[in-house]
Amino acid sequence: MVNFKKILCPYDFSENADEALRYAVKLANPNTEICLLNIIQLPYLIDPYGFVYYDEKADQLKNDVESAMEKKINELNERYKGFVFSPHIAVNNDPAEVILQTQKEAGCEMVIMGSHGRKGLKRLLMGSVAETVLREADCPVLIIKHK
Repeated sequence: MVNFKKILCPYDFSENADEALRYAVKLANPNTEICLLNIIQLPYLIDPYGFVYYDEKADQLKNDVESAMEKKINELNERYKGFVFSPHIAVNNDPAEVILQTQKEAGCEMVIMGSHGRKGLKRLLMGSVAETVLREADCPVLIIKHK
């Protein structure tokens, strides 16, 4: 079996992300660092002159995510003693780009992520983060579909 030093697990607090995280723990060993990546996508407005304004609640959203991520890491440390979990939080409206960039910069040897399983028009209009990561990553990618 391959011993990974770092596994990237994009984490959005959904059931799909929890399922992917369970797989990350199964494939890890106590020497593996599991990097939990949360990507904050901020709502923004563009005025008629082309200026971009972020919602005034952006700072509160960032604080909420940081608190939730800290709570999740503490919960994981309690549940999986001896394993290493590290939080990564990014603000960007292109999740696939952030996942690929974080994987390279952090030196993660594998990406394990959940898929929302959108089909048809929803997938066409919204694109597929999982598909983009699978296509463009320079490491193995495991996509978990929540049952």
